[in-house]
Amino acid sequence: MKENHMSVWRALFGWIDQPKKTLRHVVQETRWSLWLAPALSIVLALVIATLVSAPSASEFARQQAEQQMAAQMGQLSEEQAQQVEKSLETFTSPLFIGATGIALGTLGLILTWLFRGALLFFIAYLLGTDTRYVQMVTLALWCWLPFALRDLVQAAYVLVNGQLPVNRGLSFLVASSDQAQNAGNLAYGFLSQVDPFLAWHLFLIAIGLTVTTRSTRLKTSLGTISYWAVTALVGLAPNLLGMLTSSAL
Repeated sequence: MKENHMSVWRALFGWIDQPKKTLRHVVQETRWSLWLAPALSIVLALVIATLVSAPSASEFARQQAEQQMAAQMGQLSEEQAQQVEKSLETFTSPLFIGATGIALGTLGLILTWLFRGALLFFIAYLLGTDTRYVQMVTLALWCWLPFALRDLVQAAYVLVNGQLPVNRGLSFLVASSDQAQNAGNLAYGFLSQVDPFLAWHLFLIAIGLTVTTRSTRLKTSLGTISYWAVTALVGLAPNLLGMLTSSAL
């Protein structure tokens, strides 16, 4: 245990250059600081990316809302039209977009970590290892750090280009000019998840399962693939909702 000891600050860099040692340490010693440190780092990256993207996201949301309301504006009275425009101005403002993005994003992260921790706990159980749920939630937290870097890269992209990236990951391979059509495209949703940061995340998951379950490489690989399959399916929920919405219309 002592041979594997490292400080929290060292661990925040160790997942990059010493992932196996770092993940073994954070899983074995589940102190509050070992889940708080990555959680705060990830939320901080989310806040930075959201604040930087808020003006561009606000403009995009305003354009989308105006396009959807254009057909209905002729049916409203002048007073009603003014109320609608005032509401659009409020709900598409950078302040509202930023605050909502941070609040919902943070809540979404917490639920995601709890879910993925449960999934890793179940996979470890199937691999014949008796682990604690808190250990696997901690592992999910540390393995999420590549996505925090992705948020920072996106923030840098927005600062340089002045606009949000149109298509994420490899989704440009099947993207169309109609965003509503993309929202209901399962291939688009799946490919939008695929990027180098996902590969880095899965690489850490594989290492984490190796140090916690001590299973064979084959079993660890199957566990990692199963993890990816389940999380990818959950990630397609917005596209499935888009398909249902478009079919209902």
